[in-house]
Amino acid sequence: MAASDKDKELHQVQSKIKTVSGNLSRLKQQQDDANRELKRIEKQYGEISRTVQQLSAQVKQKQQRINEIQKELKVQNHWLSAQKSHLAGQVKAAYALGRQEELKLLLNQKDGSRSSRIMTYYQYFNNARLDKLQRINNSLELLTTLEQEKQLERQQVADLMDKSQQQQAQLKETAAERKTLLIKIKKDYQNNTSQLSRLKKNEQKLKRLITSLQQKLPDTELPAQSKQPFHTLQGSLPWPVAGKIIKSFGSQRSDSQWDGILLKAQEGNPVQAIAHGQVIFSDWFKGYGLLVIIKHDKNYMSLYAFNQSLYKEKGDWVEAGDTIATVGKSDGREDASLYFEIRQKDKPLNPIKWCKKR
Repeated sequence: MAASDKDKELHQVQSKIKTVSGNLSRLKQQQDDANRELKRIEKQYGEISRTVQQLSAQVKQKQQRINEIQKELKVQNHWLSAQKSHLAGQVKAAYALGRQEELKLLLNQKDGSRSSRIMTYYQYFNNARLDKLQRINNSLELLTTLEQEKQLERQQVADLMDKSQQQQAQLKETAAERKTLLIKIKKDYQNNTSQLSRLKKNEQKLKRLITSLQQKLPDTELPAQSKQPFHTLQGSLPWPVAGKIIKSFGSQRSDSQWDGILLKAQEGNPVQAIAHGQVIFSDWFKGYGLLVIIKHDKNYMSLYAFNQSLYKEKGDWVEAGDTIATVGKSDGREDASLYFEIRQKDKPLNPIKWCKKR
């Protein structure tokens, strides 16, 4: 083959390489854009989900108060009816006591002691009637107040329900937006080699984050009133969420292994801290979605990933059993689950050996 033909072939190959490199560059940019968009959507989804739950709790409280008011109204109406009946009886008794007016009784001098006695009884009945009337007026005022409060509570419930419906509609739109984006990302990552590379990079990023956080731990001491030392809690820690273990510690994960466990749980279920500690990370992290990391002392920390919503912020102190997040599908996962790790400095530990027997 002539040298000119070789030069021509070389130029063609170089042109193809340039085209492929350009495509790869564009694909990488698209993937980066998609990941940024996924982060935004999933954080928004988490915030809306938390708002919907809070609105639901407020509506429940308002409904309970309305039920209490209804009971109070029933009690007051029953009491008012009884008081009206008693008042009618007092009026009849006063009438039976004597139809003479108070002035006539004063002018009646035939039997002074009898007149005095009747006047005393008359005064007793009159005072009793006035007292009864005052109590009835007070009850009527209370009924009016209760009725007004009931109407106000009902209006607030209606407003909360309307706001909740708006939030749920927005949640639905966000979920649809997320689904569309996930389809796009899934197409971008159909190549297994690319997916493996991504997992390894994310894993290395998390390790670097943990190392960075660990280096800062000695600078921040736990409070003097800190609970039982973490290392003494081995075998007695609560699980962060009830769920089936679908990926065990050390099991195969593409070309690496799981440094924690993956628990299958219903989306929206509360994720609880396993022990006293301070939140040192609470944000979206590539490869792990909405992530919470809690330090328990200078050597130990726990990680909770793929959450739907985050309930604690960096710097917050938590106790065992406190809700720190809710189970989700963040980082583009198709099924709801919680990824859970316990680490001693940089070393991952098997949570099964630290948490209570299931």
